[in-house]
Amino acid sequence: MKTKLKQLSVLTLSLAATSVFASVCPDTLRFADTGIEGTEELQLTYQQFVDEVENRLGVNVEFYPVGNRTTAINALRFNQVDIVLAGPSEYVLMTEHVEGIKPISAVVRPEYYSVFIAPTDSGIDSLEDLKGKHVAMKDHGSTTGHIMPMYMLHKEGIDLDRDLNISLLAGARMQALASGEVDAVGTGVRDFAPFAAQQGEGKYKIIARSQTMPGDPLIAGPHISQQCSDFIQEKFMDDPDGLLQAILAPGKRKKYVGAEMVSVNDSAYDMVRESYSLL
Repeated sequence: MKTKLKQLSVLTLSLAATSVFASVCPDTLRFADTGIEGTEELQLTYQQFVDEVENRLGVNVEFYPVGNRTTAINALRFNQVDIVLAGPSEYVLMTEHVEGIKPISAVVRPEYYSVFIAPTDSGIDSLEDLKGKHVAMKDHGSTTGHIMPMYMLHKEGIDLDRDLNISLLAGARMQALASGEVDAVGTGVRDFAPFAAQQGEGKYKIIARSQTMPGDPLIAGPHISQQCSDFIQEKFMDDPDGLLQAILAPGKRKKYVGAEMVSVNDSAYDMVRESYSLL
């Protein structure tokens, strides 16, 4: 009997603490992912995550689609969204354009870095060998497909305007390499394995790789109080693996397979900040 009363007491205190802490947050939190445009796709991808967040925080969570970094920045600036899951480059832009945002936690992906890929028999064995060559990248502002490849070249002492020709080819970049339209590609490492398998083993190689990127941060808007942000962080980090499993369950975010959720170290994003000066 005493054991049951003790368990009930602990449960009551826990629920009371959640209620007290949740009172510092709005009754409803609006959630967005910078990489998803429509509400339907957002719901298909994150419904289980939202359910888990609601259970932990004791508040309602609504979907708020943004679709791109510009819309997300404006939504944060005008208090239209409360929590945003962003990439490293989006986070850097948000810290520059929206005063008072509060990082909650970050999802650190495995195999999240940039590489340069070239044909094995091309004679291109290093970044220095790219001088005078035509290089494809992804699209403007892509963290691993544009920003970091540019940063890598700059760090190697290569003049981005005079020493080589760079084309942003988005989804056509790997085909351009296969057809010989470009001499090399700067892109995310996950592009290499399927491309190499498709083209034939040994025909292409990685000639350089970047540092591993910092995590994708979950950010609270400037209108969210520090107490609320701290409460969300506490509840997220109580069981980060449970949140990640909720994100992975629908099978829409395979890039997070093997990821871990960590606290945000803002200085880890300094290399992304430096790379933006090159754009």
